[in-house]
Amino acid sequence: MPRTAARVSAASLVALASSALAQPSFRGLGDLSGGAFESNAWRVSDDGAAIVGTASIGSGSIAQRITAIDGMARLGRLAGLDGGSDATAVSATGRVVVGQSWLGADSEAFLWTADSGMIGLGDLAGGPHASQAYGVSPDGSVVVGVADFVNQWPVITGQAFRWTASGGMQGLGFAEAHHDYSSASAASADGGVITGISFKNLSDGEAFIWTEATGMVGLGDISGGPDTYSLGSDITPDGTVIVGCCSPADGYEAFRWTQATGMIPLGDLPGNDHYSYASGVSADGNVIVGAGDWDGGLGGARAFIWDADHGMRNLQSVLENDYGLDLTGWTLLYAQDVSADGLTIVGQGINPNGDLEAWVASLKQAPCPADFNGDGVVNTIDVLGFLNAWVSGC
Repeated sequence: MPRTAARVSAASLVALASSALAQPSFRGLGDLSGGAFESNAWRVSDDGAAIVGTASIGSGSIAQRITAIDGMARLGRLAGLDGGSDATAVSATGRVVVGQSWLGADSEAFLWTADSGMIGLGDLAGGPHASQAYGVSPDGSVVVGVADFVNQWPVITGQAFRWTASGGMQGLGFAEAHHDYSSASAASADGGVITGISFKNLSDGEAFIWTEATGMVGLGDISGGPDTYSLGSDITPDGTVIVGCCSPADGYEAFRWTQATGMIPLGDLPGNDHYSYASGVSADGNVIVGAGDWDGGLGGARAFIWDADHGMRNLQSVLENDYGLDLTGWTLLYAQDVSADGLTIVGQGINPNGDLEAWVASLKQAPCPADFNGDGVVNTIDVLGFLNAWVSGC
């Protein structure tokens, strides 16, 4: 790769390899050369090794994938749709990337691998040529998103889709008979459970769960809010936990849903506007990340991290106060995704130069050397284990 191909510092590459160092870290991920300085990280692979999103170049935005080996690499654009591209999701191993490429009002979902490059996934029949991929199953076999199937402008229409190599792009329908728009955001490990949103002309919407057996089933909303609105943004690999945004009485809030509990609002960060949304969840459903409205207005969002023990907390404060990291000059706006183990978080913020930049935070800790048997507890068993090893000459 030419040295001028990407403005990614050596420190950024070290951050991506932080799992090997097992130390908490935070780094900006840089930008591609050309155009204004701007990058965003949408998703991270389950192991935290690959990050996907978009970056600015001279001719607009382009999909990118970041790894410790390749740095920030351009994924290209589809032929005939070279106005821009965006990488929105990545498989568990980081080898499959999906997103969309566009030119003007036309767009098409794509799937990218290192072997095949960027391949267009087509569109649903009817309406303009428009499809966008927003999620991919962890095994990389199922792509989900939205495609336009009928031209009713100015009414905005679209239908959630599920794509496989063998079956192509199939529409998933709507949660309610009167809805005219649905969009799929994420899928379970094998693509058998899907979540997203279904609504009527940008209103009266609700999060959904889809399976082949049940079709699309609405998850409802929290009563008493300003309108009927909920959105499913991410799902655990086993399909049992969905996170997103709902509208209780106070405004809009992130939620966590399970079949047993239903939709549980997660609160908001302190500030003027009551607004938060969850965008990513760990594999066990116990760590959730997203953004809350700190003080309203442009740039007013603040990234959050949530768990059952601590509730919703300002992520930047957690990184600085709990992990001792130096984020001087940074403002973390959005936490977009979290790795399967809940320890690698990616998003976008305002860097010390005032530019919008993708970032990655690792919460991984090196094990305590005194924990000889690695059970997470330091006690006399560790001492005895060490002495036994010493006596045996091991």
